[in-house]
Amino acid sequence: MHRLPTRVPRVIWGVAASLVLATAAAACALLVHGERVALAENAEKAVRFVAGAEASLNRTLIGVDLLLADMAEVLKPVVSEGTLDGPAAARVLKSQVNRNLLLRDIAVIDGEASVLAAARRDTVRLGMPLPREFVQAVTTQKVPAMVVSSPLLTFSTSERALYFARPLTLQGDVRLMVVAEVPLALINAVVSQSAEVPGLSVTLERDDGELLASLPMADARLGRRLDTPLDATWTDGQAHRGPGRLDGQPSIVAARPSLYHSMSVAASISAEAALAQWRQERRVVLAIALAFAVTIVLVAAAAHWQLLRLARARQEEHRAKATMERALSSMTDGFLLCDAADRVVAWNPRYLQMHPWLQQVVGAGVPFERLADAACKALFPDGPAERQDAWRDKRLSIHHSGMGMFEQELKDGTVIHVVERRTPDGGVVSVFRDITLAERELSRAKAAAEAANLAKSQFLASMSHEIRTPLNGVLGMNRLLLQTELTDEQRRYARTIHTSGKNLLALINDILDLTKIEAGRMELHVAPFDAAVLLDEVITTVAVRADEKGLALTARVAPGLPAVLLGDAARLRQVFFNLIGNAVKFTERGSVQVGLSWRARGDDRIELEFEVRDTGIGIAADVLPRLFERFTQADNSTARRYEGSGLGLAICREIVDLMGGRIAVETDLGVGSSFRVSLPLARGQTLPDTADTTLHAAHDMQAGLRVLVAEDNEVNQIVIRATLEQMGYFCEVVSDGLEAVQQVHRGGFDVVLMDIQMPGMDGQAATRRIRALDGAAGHIPIIALTANAMVADRESYLAAGMNGYVSKPISAKQLHAAIAQAVAVAA
Repeated sequence: MHRLPTRVPRVIWGVAASLVLATAAAACALLVHGERVALAENAEKAVRFVAGAEASLNRTLIGVDLLLADMAEVLKPVVSEGTLDGPAAARVLKSQVNRNLLLRDIAVIDGEASVLAAARRDTVRLGMPLPREFVQAVTTQKVPAMVVSSPLLTFSTSERALYFARPLTLQGDVRLMVVAEVPLALINAVVSQSAEVPGLSVTLERDDGELLASLPMADARLGRRLDTPLDATWTDGQAHRGPGRLDGQPSIVAARPSLYHSMSVAASISAEAALAQWRQERRVVLAIALAFAVTIVLVAAAAHWQLLRLARARQEEHRAKATMERALSSMTDGFLLCDAADRVVAWNPRYLQMHPWLQQVVGAGVPFERLADAACKALFPDGPAERQDAWRDKRLSIHHSGMGMFEQELKDGTVIHVVERRTPDGGVVSVFRDITLAERELSRAKAAAEAANLAKSQFLASMSHEIRTPLNGVLGMNRLLLQTELTDEQRRYARTIHTSGKNLLALINDILDLTKIEAGRMELHVAPFDAAVLLDEVITTVAVRADEKGLALTARVAPGLPAVLLGDAARLRQVFFNLIGNAVKFTERGSVQVGLSWRARGDDRIELEFEVRDTGIGIAADVLPRLFERFTQADNSTARRYEGSGLGLAICREIVDLMGGRIAVETDLGVGSSFRVSLPLARGQTLPDTADTTLHAAHDMQAGLRVLVAEDNEVNQIVIRATLEQMGYFCEVVSDGLEAVQQVHRGGFDVVLMDIQMPGMDGQAATRRIRALDGAAGHIPIIALTANAMVADRESYLAAGMNGYVSKPISAKQLHAAIAQAVAVAA
């Protein structure tokens, strides 16, 4: 037995584990490197940013400091004898503010923090929110320098601002101070440089940690000291890892002191923001690594599975080979298999038993020609060389064709039947069967089957005749009874008899149709017909039953439907009647909708679509696969409730298949069903003259028509006589074929209704005798009246010389039409 070695899975999964570990290691290395790169990039961003912020802040501070330092010279023109001209000074100060967009206001303040002059009027009126300590610190400086206040709320706008002040000495050594107001928002704009760095926060701090400005704005912390002041180790302009200046979260911090050493600017980038992009990339890397790992595992599993399959396949191959060898050994037929190169592959013992001369020749890889040579010598040991060569060439030719079949008689009288077929790979398989006894058994079986088939056909023909003959009397007498005076109860009984007889007739017709289908003798009689008129006839017939059940029966014909089509109208009517009748039968309430549509197919052909949709009981899903089989209904309860043989749908399917169409069903149990039939039909040119025209045209010439009826059944005689007399015909009845011939020979009759099965001389023999008569008697119209309804029967009647055919039970309408047509043709 072939099994998978245990070391093979170990190697596969070992390699897979190594690759998975390598993938994990590579992913980890890539993630560590990516983290380092992300932190380094953000550290560089922080360093670059704080350098630019420090430069911008220095420019701003120097500009404000120079402006304040020059204010003594600027204000000289408005100072007289040590006294400042307030309105004139305000105009000078306002011009300075207008030239510097950073400043909101400039004011001159005395030692008591009173505003002597300011660029904005509301500042003179409201004053500046400068603490007294700040004023004293500025005015008492020994060496004049610019002093920056804490963030203060302005009186006029309630906005936070920084106040930059320098001492101011006017004429007469008057000690004052000049103050510039800069909104905190503008300080933030200077420091931020409009840079957009994710997770960045900027702080402007004093050496003692007091927060002067921040971005984003931290109003609650402005003017207060931060947790840890910046010392020299943090203000070297390099990036450091530590808590953020505003939120205390792990961050990358870079700080630089301004030229005014009391202030420093710091930039903090949170580690969370710095690593955000890296974390996204980490997810991608991990996903890719996981995908690689899963792929490796799947590939390993697939390889393992494939090797297991291979091992199982080898086991199956070994098992199949053993099974084939056992099967070949048990075969009663000889077996030989050759490959595409025509060399022997396999054979069985029976082959050697049939050809014992090959015992020493046959073997794997032996060319088939050697087998043919050995057989030729064994079969014709003393024959001429020409005969041996001819047999050998013929045998090789049949073998090489791959489709050979021949018989060979051996020396002991055994006849071997050989069948050879080409295999898909180009080889040839040969089967040798001893048919010496098999031929006799086959001949006997064939004869028995033919006899059984003939017996069945005879039985069906006999039973059809035996049932139809009394049924003709039942329906005929019932029809006559319904034409008499009856009470309501009697009429109801009579109609019940009529309905039961019709149902029995329909069952007989279905069985006969089924017999035709089984025998492959159902034929289509293609002729022009009007599909809309055909449907209307069926709807009119079924509407009576629908009205009795209170159902809404509607029909819709698609516009543009061709008026003339070519097909078997009778068989199509049978399909329409079965499907619509079933819909009415299996629908208790609601409606039955019938649709007839079409679509062009080209080449002057159409696809006729016929659909019947009902709101009936529906069909269970497990029944659908066998719905169109013979003798099938949904279940036994359906058969008991609705009756029926279960042949209707099977016959419909056979008819539709014969017409080259399709039939399908859609159903929902308890809701309803929809049957759809599609038929390919050709367009026709014109319709033949209608039967009504023929009947009306012949009716006048039939007044007083003399009809001879040959019928041996007394009940049927009464029915036919009454029927003909109601049509206005003169009727004479005879009981056998010989008497019918004699009456026709005497003359005086216009048409003969001839029963087929009669004592003495049957209807066909009588017809042939009549056709042999001289003169007009030999040409009298003869219509067959018979209970035999097989197609072969009808053909034999016409071959005997009859002009028409009416099956029993006889329909008065069909009989009248047949007589009218026969008389019209004879005229």
